[in-house]
Amino acid sequence: MSEYLNKKYHLEMEVISPLHIGAGQEKDWMKGADYVIENKKLYKLNHKKVLSKISSDEFSTILLTKDDNALKRKIADKIEEVADEIFDAPISSENDIKSFIKNGLSNKPIVPGSSVKGAIRSIILNYLLNNSKPFQLNEREIFGDSNKGDEFMRFVKISDVQFSRTDLINTKIFNLYGLAPDLNGGWKHSGGRNGKTTNRFDPTGFNTIYEIIRPEEKGTFSLSLSDKGFDNLKNDSNIRITEEKKKSDIVHLDIKKHLFKIINEQTSNYIIKQIAFFKKYANNETDFIIDSLHRIKKQIPEDNSACVLQMSGGSGFHSITGDWQFDDFSIDAIDVNDRNRGKLRGKSSAKSRKIATDGHTFELMGFVKLSIISEEIIAQRANEHKAKLKEDQLAEELRMANEREEQDRVESVMLAKIASEKKAEEAIIEKERLEREELERLLQKKEDDLKNAREANLIKKESEIERIVTKGLDELSTLNDFDKGKKIIEQYFKALESDLITDEVQVRFLEIFIEHCIRKSNKRWKKAGKQDWVLVVKWIGKEMAQQWFDSMKP
Repeated sequence: MSEYLNKKYHLEMEVISPLHIGAGQEKDWMKGADYVIENKKLYKLNHKKVLSKISSDEFSTILLTKDDNALKRKIADKIEEVADEIFDAPISSENDIKSFIKNGLSNKPIVPGSSVKGAIRSIILNYLLNNSKPFQLNEREIFGDSNKGDEFMRFVKISDVQFSRTDLINTKIFNLYGLAPDLNGGWKHSGGRNGKTTNRFDPTGFNTIYEIIRPEEKGTFSLSLSDKGFDNLKNDSNIRITEEKKKSDIVHLDIKKHLFKIINEQTSNYIIKQIAFFKKYANNETDFIIDSLHRIKKQIPEDNSACVLQMSGGSGFHSITGDWQFDDFSIDAIDVNDRNRGKLRGKSSAKSRKIATDGHTFELMGFVKLSIISEEIIAQRANEHKAKLKEDQLAEELRMANEREEQDRVESVMLAKIASEKKAEEAIIEKERLEREELERLLQKKEDDLKNAREANLIKKESEIERIVTKGLDELSTLNDFDKGKKIIEQYFKALESDLITDEVQVRFLEIFIEHCIRKSNKRWKKAGKQDWVLVVKWIGKEMAQQWFDSMKP
């Protein structure tokens, strides 16, 4: 098809009201997992960076419990380090934040060409219907069938539109309530079949936060029309093109004279019907919505040098379907069996609108303005974009250098701290060693002192024993009576109470005493086992007494 893209326009898209292009439910931001709010700032987290600060087990537990307070405690002093983006925090919501689609390489927000093409397709659908209102619409009959090769939108190619940044906005649902046909405009505060809607505005309660591109943000893209390709298709005798003249004009005529004009006429009629809707179902905030719609309508130039259209997230039922079904947006009935859907003349119609609000402004979402820009401006924008990329790259390199410097500083501080702690630990170990050695020295000294004291006491006691023994022997030397001698011996040993006085010592004393007694009076000791020997046997036993008798007998 590239050889048939004969007419290429460079366009600029300027956002007029908050624009959201959804990245898909699986990429929506979950509180406590994808973002945290702290000090009125919302931090969009980078999971890899978070995992560099806390363990995977800790993070898994937090993800399962959705405990954002636990996550904030874990990364309290590192929250900016682990965040990819930081936003002013909007009002709280129980719903996940609807994320904006991003370029996979640059991570910059983009409006896909397919989204722009889809919005334009809906407007072309109404144009091709020529204000007819079929009960059932077969779009293939209008646009053609891609399987047959006559699908009209194949001749329209639109590139992606890249923007530089996003922001966050709170949204509420403006909803009709009451008994039809006497309905009132209010704000929805809860969901479900029995959802609560009242006239009172509350920014919370059944509200949803969207990641959006703010008004006045601009991006460039290209739109190409294949007039030659269309002519080749038209000349194919086997293919019949429905609404041939209208389709031919779209691809052949100058975009400002025809396609922009078609878009502007439809958008203008659409805005007029929306204004009538909010006037009919007015409440305290509808004047703000009406004022915003008037401002948007004024953006439509009379010469069609630019065009205004509504597209994508929050644009609503009438915009998405091409606004061909109804001449006005009134509601004359509510179908309680079909999710309380609104009806007009028996057909389903929208009784609610998604409104972007910061509490002061109230506006419908998704209005953009498309303008043709010159090659010079494209080149200028490209140079500005390159310069901005270079500036961003330098800023990122500076940030990374500062981060490395900070990491080096932190590492240096940590190493110094570790060295200091190690030195302190070594000093404690050395102190404990010295104290242990001193204690061992004191214990050894005490043990030596005790040993010396025991040895001195032993010498003293031995000397005392020797003195007592000598005294006892002197006393025994004057005795002939064995019984008295024995008692004296026992009394001396008892008085001494020393473990040095063994049985052998006592026996030796007795032996000396008996020898003395025999010398003094050998008559009493002539026969073994008689007289005083009887006493000896009782004391030392018969065997030893016999040995003594044999060695001492007179």
